[in-house]
Amino acid sequence: MPIRHYPTLHAYVEANRRTRAEYDDEVLPLLEGALPPDLVGTLLRNGNGHFEQHGVPYEHLFDGDGMVARFRFDGRGVTYRNRYVRTQEYVAEEKAGRMLYRSFGTNLPGGLRANFGKTQFKNTANTSLVEHGGHLLALWEGGLPHRLDPDTLATHGRFDYDGALRNPFSWLDRRITPELPFSAHPKVHPTTGVLHNFGTVAGSQHRLALYEVSPAGEARLAHALPMPAATFAHDFVLTQSGHRIFFLTPVAFDVVRALAGITSPAASIKVDPRQATQIVVVGPTGEVQRLETEFGFPFHFVNGYQDADGTLVADALLMNTYPDSLSIKAYLAGNLPDDEPLAKFVRFRLNLGAGTVTRQQLSDYEGELPEVNPQCVGQPYRYTWAIGRPPSHPLPLLDHLIKLDVQTGAACHAYEPATLVSEPVVIPREGATAEDDGYLIYLRFDATTTTTDLIVADATDLHLLARLRLPHNIPLGFHGLWQPA
Repeated sequence: MPIRHYPTLHAYVEANRRTRAEYDDEVLPLLEGALPPDLVGTLLRNGNGHFEQHGVPYEHLFDGDGMVARFRFDGRGVTYRNRYVRTQEYVAEEKAGRMLYRSFGTNLPGGLRANFGKTQFKNTANTSLVEHGGHLLALWEGGLPHRLDPDTLATHGRFDYDGALRNPFSWLDRRITPELPFSAHPKVHPTTGVLHNFGTVAGSQHRLALYEVSPAGEARLAHALPMPAATFAHDFVLTQSGHRIFFLTPVAFDVVRALAGITSPAASIKVDPRQATQIVVVGPTGEVQRLETEFGFPFHFVNGYQDADGTLVADALLMNTYPDSLSIKAYLAGNLPDDEPLAKFVRFRLNLGAGTVTRQQLSDYEGELPEVNPQCVGQPYRYTWAIGRPPSHPLPLLDHLIKLDVQTGAACHAYEPATLVSEPVVIPREGATAEDDGYLIYLRFDATTTTTDLIVADATDLHLLARLRLPHNIPLGFHGLWQPA
């Protein structure tokens, strides 16, 4: 297939090869516009802090050590602090000055001889953050969270909820997966305050583990449902009605090849689009129902809810295939196939009584990293904001900021050539009655100047309100968290 080189991607990766600097409450200069005086609180973002490990390029976007960036807004200015999550693997590699661990998508240099029997993978703690039950946690779906100090961002170490995330199954299961995976996309129920999360646990019997954490921070393993394969699942839906919805696609790890060191876990993934996707619905009282739909891979869900007639709605960003590790490696070199698969906004309607699933494409726009008004999570909603591209865009890059009306399909976008943007975090305006009355905060990398800016935009029409300059380049990262003052 034809592959093209994209200078914007290449400049982005090169500018973020290794971000070593850590800042303490640096005041960010305002370059354009004005900060809204009512925008007061703290934005936290998590993501990989670099794309290489002491000179060895990572082969997957998900492999860099987690670096948390904090932006404090006081209505007049913004201060910036950043810290790497001091996982035990990060500390050991920094001390040794070389790569010591296999990662999700990168084996150690030296082939099979260097990787055989190396079953400890790096916990990168690089995907997202959650604040719940008195704890601020950096999350990575392949293992335990890490607890952070909310004031200094110092790392207090691995966090297992007093043993609730230790593998309780057989000796062999504990050998394969000693720490129960805790997904990077937990959801807090809007009424009960209970945090719901999951993990896909590889073992002698692969399992879908479901967790519940009380508002006081007490966790339990609520369900352990058998899975036929070591399925790769990144996100799920929690509705206000209490339904949890999981898409188990025929995208699964070859555990033997990965543990043996023959391939990285990412490279071991096998896809069989001839198989159906299994949808697992866990009801409010724990009842389990399984439905099937045609193949499609969702990294992220936009939102979900129970309709007035009892139908469950799950809105996803759906890909028609899974992006293999070679495609990700090409991306990190600034190269992409002309027909690179991108995700479309798709609505699934689940009729539990009839056992049926229907789907509807909501827009011709493509996107990723979707966000909704946090007051609408698990409930009927109208708008979502994401990175993406309109159907007229000639490049297979999600380099636009987009807003989509999921009820009408109408969409708008903001775009600056030769830039890349991060996930937009949505902050409702205090006292707002309209769902889109609020602010968006995101990072924007400019390939022409190799600089990174913090952008505040109006959520209604995406127009820029303020632009501030970071003191250094940082990778755009994955997911963020807004803490009101």
